[in-house]
Amino acid sequence: MGHAVRLRHGVWALLILVGAAQGALAQSAQRSSSPIRDLQVSDIFVPAEVGYVTEATEPPAGSVRAPLVIHIQEAHTNYEAQRHLVSILEQLIQDHGLKLILVEGGRGDVSLAYLRAYGSPDNRRAVADKYLKAGIISGEEYLDIVSDHPLILWGVEQDDLYQRNLEAFIEAEELRATVIPTLAAVRQTVQSLKSELSNPELTDLQVKADAFRRAELGLADYAEALAGAAARQGIAETEYSHLQRFRAVRRLEQALDLAAVQQEQQALTKELSVRADGQALADLVAQAQGMKDGKVTREAFYTRLEQLAVASNLRLDDSPHLASYITYVKERAQVQTTALSTELDTLAARLQEALATTPESRQLQEIEQQLLLVENLVALRLSPSEHQSLQAAGLSGLCAGWDRFLSTQAGRHGLQSPSAAQLREVDQALPTLWGFYTAASTRDEALVGNAMAKIRETQEPLAVLITGGFHSPQITKRLQDAGVGTVVVAPKVTRATDEELYRAVVKYKSGHGSYEDVMAIANRAAPAASLP
Repeated sequence: MGHAVRLRHGVWALLILVGAAQGALAQSAQRSSSPIRDLQVSDIFVPAEVGYVTEATEPPAGSVRAPLVIHIQEAHTNYEAQRHLVSILEQLIQDHGLKLILVEGGRGDVSLAYLRAYGSPDNRRAVADKYLKAGIISGEEYLDIVSDHPLILWGVEQDDLYQRNLEAFIEAEELRATVIPTLAAVRQTVQSLKSELSNPELTDLQVKADAFRRAELGLADYAEALAGAAARQGIAETEYSHLQRFRAVRRLEQALDLAAVQQEQQALTKELSVRADGQALADLVAQAQGMKDGKVTREAFYTRLEQLAVASNLRLDDSPHLASYITYVKERAQVQTTALSTELDTLAARLQEALATTPESRQLQEIEQQLLLVENLVALRLSPSEHQSLQAAGLSGLCAGWDRFLSTQAGRHGLQSPSAAQLREVDQALPTLWGFYTAASTRDEALVGNAMAKIRETQEPLAVLITGGFHSPQITKRLQDAGVGTVVVAPKVTRATDEELYRAVVKYKSGHGSYEDVMAIANRAAPAASLP
């Protein structure tokens, strides 16, 4: 949905005044930032601890001083992701002098920098962090309140389109309660039938896939489960090059002796201090510091270390543990997360088809796949690929089409199944729920158009555009079509977003919910991860 509705500044002034010590904050010296130069997408580095670069596209050949846009895919109301977003923005400010931050959910100047005048820095941080945890403010708003960076926070919405999307959200929310019980009953019937109709290996694989989607199973474990199932089905791993590379990197990692690596690296460094060219050695030391500060990748540092060793007539064969570690670092850098994810989805679908060995298990599998799409539609958490899959399946009579199979099989095995009337009721609600995504998609062109207009107005060669993940593919494509260099960044997330909190925040900000409801949900949530 986006940032929902940005809070009125007067409300925020009151919150800060209540939570912070009285008295104006003395004006502090502005932190110096590196001057912006003509940037290339390869200049953008995001530490693995806080996020990932998922895509990078240089501007068209011949472009003169084309701006660079970093498109950050935000996880709304996810505290861990928002804190990582703060770290990513601070790095871009420090490294490249970032000033212009473009955001959805508002129009024009949405800065909260004036709140810096209220309370001490510590109190501002404490109060802002409270509301960041609750999802009431976002990472860039937090940074605007607590820092002294000269930021421009600019909303790039078109008011009528955004309002239409917001109204679609509220309308969808009113329908959720009527369809959730029926979908829960369908899910229960499907789960019970799986033990009767499905191959146990297929059932186990689907359990792991569900756990992976809920972030309860790690990527490495899920990849190993798929690879093992593929081997048992005679599916060659070489057909999935990204999965093959990822597993090879994991094997390299597990074989490392880090203590021996450190010892050999220290010995090699000692030899280099005697043999290497002075300037080359100084450059290596600078790169080592850059790696420590998160400004230089491990791949770049260890590639340079290897090159300097060769130039100094030192054999890495004499440092086998270090040589293995360098190989590991290089291979790990080649793992493409987005491509790996696509391969895992493709392999999972292929395995499900292979393991569904009877007509009944195949039909049950098809219903379960459609059920997952409908559940995510109702929860308003469809991914772009799921949106396309559901569009291809068609909404007309989708759930009613499950009735004959479910009622027949449930009757045979002494199980309960939702009635045809209940399934038709869900079908009747789907177009309204779908309307939320239709309204969201119509905003994409305006978001990019307004963003580019602000970039041209400010003549900033570097800008960040922050949107929700659903918008990402369409917006990235529009940015590339506009002729700008584009880097897509996803903040690191290890904890699933609290969907109840997300919906409560959107309703509160749009005037359909209460602050008390938001804080009640936020306060009962598990303690969030701290910022590295």
